[in-house]
Amino acid sequence: MSEYARWNRDGWRGWRAAGEPLDEAASLAAAESGEGRTSRHARSLRLATPTGDVWVKAYPPPGARRARRAFVMGRALAAAGFVAPETLLVAWRRRAGVLVTRDTGGEDLLALVDRLGRDRDLRGAKRSLLARLGADVGRLHQAGFVHGDLVPPNVRVRDDGSLVFLDNDRTARGLLAVGARRNLVQLGRFVVPGLGLSDRARVLWAYAGICGLDRRARHRLGRWVARKITARRCAIDGIAAEDAARVGFRELMRSGGAFDPARRTEPDA
Repeated sequence: MSEYARWNRDGWRGWRAAGEPLDEAASLAAAESGEGRTSRHARSLRLATPTGDVWVKAYPPPGARRARRAFVMGRALAAAGFVAPETLLVAWRRRAGVLVTRDTGGEDLLALVDRLGRDRDLRGAKRSLLARLGADVGRLHQAGFVHGDLVPPNVRVRDDGSLVFLDNDRTARGLLAVGARRNLVQLGRFVVPGLGLSDRARVLWAYAGICGLDRRARHRLGRWVARKITARRCAIDGIAAEDAARVGFRELMRSGGAFDPARRTEPDA
C-alpha cells in the first residue's frame, strides 16, 4: 500500500502518493477543464500518462468531503483485502475536491456477464463469476463495509478474477442492517442481457452462504430483495405497480422482454 505525503499547489492542498510518478499540473488542469463524464456529484475524466492511464475525478463544492472519503475508504478496503482504485492524489480547495486514481484495468461487470452468457461454452464461467460476486459482497458486509452505490457499473472484473469496487465516496463502515440489503437491491435492479432468474439466485445464495443464513432466512431475503427491486423498477422506469404484479418478477427482469428499459426506449421503426 502506498505511503502518502502532504501536498499543496496553487491553493490546492491534500495528500499525494509518495514516490509515484504523476503530473499534478495536468491532473488539476483536467479536473478544471469541464470535460469528462458527469454524474450527480462529480465529473470523471480518463487521462493518459506515460506511466499508464489515471482517472481524474472532480467534485464541485461542497464535494471536498466526498473526495477525502473516497481516499480514506479506498485505503480501508485495500487494508481489509478488497480491491479498490489506488489513489495517487487527493486534494481540496474552497470546498471543491479532486481525486486522482490509477486505472484499475479489467472489464465492466455487465459487459462480461453479457459476453459469457452469449456463449454456451462459457456459461460455467458466468456462473462462477456470479457466485464470486455474491460471495465478495457478502465478505464486504461481513467486514463491516457498506458500499455507497453498489450498481454493476461500479464493479469491474480483472484478468485474475478479482473484483474491483469503484466509486467509494459514499462507502462507509457500520449501518449494516440498513445499508447491506440496500446494496443487494442496487446490484440487482438492472436488466442484464444473459442474466436469468437462476443467475440472480446464484448471486444471492452465495451471498447468504458467506453471511451464514440458513435456508429459511435465504428465502426470506430473496423475497425481500425481489419486492424492493420491483418497487425500484416501477419508480425509476415508470412501470405501473399493477403491471409488475401481473407479469411477475421473472418477466419484469427479463432481458429483451416488454419491461426491458433498452427495448422500451427504442424509437419506433
